[in-house]
Amino acid sequence: MKEKIDSNSRSLKWEQNGELAHKDLSELIERLKNVESEHTSSELSRLGTKSNIKD
Repeated sequence: MKEKIDSNSRSLKWEQNGELAHKDLSELIERLKNVESEHTSSELSRLGTKSNIKD
C-alpha cells in the first residue's frame, strides 16, 4: 500500500552549527502542538517561546 505524501512536506534545514534553522524549528513546534496532548502542547509552547529569544 502506498502512503500518501503531504504536498507541503519538505526537508528540514540545518545550520552549520548543527542547530535546526529557526524558521523550521518554529514550524515544527507549531505542527506538533496541533497533534499533541494539552500538557505536551503547553511544553511545546514554552519551547517555542524560548526558541524565539535570540542570544
